[in-house]
Amino acid sequence: MPVLFLHNLLSWAAQVSVVALAGAALPAIFRIRDPRWHLACCYSVLLACAVLPVIQPWQHPVVSSVTGGHVLDTTAIVHTTQTAYDGTAWKDVLGWTLLAGIVARLCWLLAGLWQISRYKIRAVPLRYLPEPLRSARNLTKSVAAVCISANDMGPVTFGVFRPFILLPSSFLSLDRDAQCAIVCHELLHVKRNDWLATIIEELMGACLWFHPAMWWLLSQTKLARERIVDAGVIRLTGAPDAYINALLTTAGVDPVRALLPAPMFFSKRHLARRLRAMIIDSPMSRLRLTSSYASMAAVLVVTGYLAFASFPLTGRPEIQEAAIHEPARDPILEANGSMEGIFRVAGGVTPPQLITRVEPEYSDAAREALTQGTVIVQAIVQTDGTLSVARILQSLNPELDRNAVLAMQQWRFEPGKLKGMPVPVELDVEVSFKLKR
Repeated sequence: MPVLFLHNLLSWAAQVSVVALAGAALPAIFRIRDPRWHLACCYSVLLACAVLPVIQPWQHPVVSSVTGGHVLDTTAIVHTTQTAYDGTAWKDVLGWTLLAGIVARLCWLLAGLWQISRYKIRAVPLRYLPEPLRSARNLTKSVAAVCISANDMGPVTFGVFRPFILLPSSFLSLDRDAQCAIVCHELLHVKRNDWLATIIEELMGACLWFHPAMWWLLSQTKLARERIVDAGVIRLTGAPDAYINALLTTAGVDPVRALLPAPMFFSKRHLARRLRAMIIDSPMSRLRLTSSYASMAAVLVVTGYLAFASFPLTGRPEIQEAAIHEPARDPILEANGSMEGIFRVAGGVTPPQLITRVEPEYSDAAREALTQGTVIVQAIVQTDGTLSVARILQSLNPELDRNAVLAMQQWRFEPGKLKGMPVPVELDVEVSFKLKR
């Protein structure tokens, strides 16, 4: 797995954790009870999490190049690269685990859609709609095919272009008001295109399956959507008692929905809160609602900025050309043909002697690809025995080139000398990568 991609994936995951936690907690802190505004808040946070990599500035390490063929000191490059690639092994495991979870969740979603198609094929369509169902259509001004589930599943709604409603067989034994309320609920989901919204939420949940904050946020989104539909049913039917009785009656039906990403009439986790909202909750004043949302927006902006600063996304290094000041001329250097203080092994200049050598790492990708060869690097052995890389003369592949540079930065030399004095010496260094048989 590319390490830069993995680094950014983990940084984005951390940013989403911060923003999603704040977004999920703020409605509870400010006591936002209006379901429309609550849903708008949840959607705003979900959208922010999705576009975080686009709306934030990326960090691009600046690498100083040189003009006129002067030496390039890559110490900053190596330090940045080494920091970014520390702990690659455990990050690889974590990265592949995250990707495997995403694939598994997407497969689970596809399995759910396949299961839905099976339920639809086995269901028995209602050719003649009872009067409560026709009344529900007239009230909601929405149309969908209505079927009785063969395995007592429902009430639940599927589909965007050709929506249909699955009802349990026990639906036919309910009183007229309860039947009308249940079908009104499902038809309002159809009218609002909640199936499409649910699929988008499921896709986001699959991509961010490892975030408890995202689970909570998606749960709050579903609750807010159900409360909006509850309020719509009561407004249309004018019979809150019948609707509440229908909710409680349907609570006894086990719909077996483990695989189903669908808008649902009933959810045990949310039932108590929905009933409380219908019976007790009172709407907030517009002034309080406006001030609360202004405060929440400010908190989210600050939270987002802190997330960006704490877990920045990193792009590719930017090459910035910069002129290097020439050192003062020295008569000895001019006499030996070097105007810039850099020598080659000749004319009385002794070659540097290697004291400490660190072997470069062989990357897993290169080993699997059976990549072998030699990286040739132009470098300068400084007077303190350290080695500075000027440029790569012969490349093998970017990853092995980088590993060669990282290893060479740790080499130590007895510096070359001229007339007994240490001087910087330019060398062409070969670093070989060979697979062991």
